[in-house]
Amino acid sequence: MQQLSIKISIFFITLIISFGVLSSAASAKNLTVVGFNTESGDADPEFIAQTYIAPLEKVDIWGFSEVQNDLWALKFEEGAEVGESDNFEHILGSTGGSDRLAIVYNNNRLELIEVTELDNINVGGRVRAPMVAHFRFRSDETEFLFMVNHLYRSSASGRLEQAILLNDWAAQQNLPIIAIGDYNFDWNISSETGNESFAAFVEPETYRWIKPTNLITTICGFNSILDFTFTVNEASNWPGFSEVLYEADYCPDNNQRSDHRPVLARFTIPEDENDNNTAEQALVKVENLENELAELKQLIQNSLDN
Repeated sequence: MQQLSIKISIFFITLIISFGVLSSAASAKNLTVVGFNTESGDADPEFIAQTYIAPLEKVDIWGFSEVQNDLWALKFEEGAEVGESDNFEHILGSTGGSDRLAIVYNNNRLELIEVTELDNINVGGRVRAPMVAHFRFRSDETEFLFMVNHLYRSSASGRLEQAILLNDWAAQQNLPIIAIGDYNFDWNISSETGNESFAAFVEPETYRWIKPTNLITTICGFNSILDFTFTVNEASNWPGFSEVLYEADYCPDNNQRSDHRPVLARFTIPEDENDNNTAEQALVKVENLENELAELKQLIQNSLDN
């Protein structure tokens, strides 16, 4: 019986430690982002804000393309704050005329360190310079870059050049990067292929596409995906998924809503670089405990028989 008592004690001590390790590994923080082309000039920003932005809760960062002016960006900021206790702020890009880029973010959770517009990737100076926001989590000072893009639609050669330049830029960065936006890559859902710019963008394996769980068109009237979520560097190791929102009863578009659907992505960010290893070690411990439990059951049964 002494052997049995010792084994039971060891088993439960190991069980408590293992669940503690699992709990620690599960303490990672989440980050939710949305990319949305809001079709400036042929949509109502108030309608979009109240109908498609306000219902989405706990979104940390919004990346918008085709934002007509600062009033539009302010409407989207107000929509993001509906139902939230935190304060949101907006940043409006300076390029693109009436088709600008914008970012709306949770200021209580994220500290904005710097905003950069990549003017050299605004090829020909006729479209939009990619906008990069450098953020830091206020809770633990984890830093990352959030980039919003809207690449050329009318010029295949201009879009290809932008894709190559974006790869060059990303290869020089050290921080985790989340890059969202309307890339005009024409990824066909039936053939599962994109245009030349898509191939040039993803082939160097700098960018990882967070492929939507539901492969549906992101633009009304086409069988293709134009809006994407990509990750670079350590962000590519963050567990995450994306989905195209408002699948039913959205298309065709009208003069109130955009002709693009928003794309949402959620990520789990480990508290430190050892968390993933810690979780794997904890799972191994649990598997070992299952074997020990079977042995313990047999030992109890033998003791009862005796």
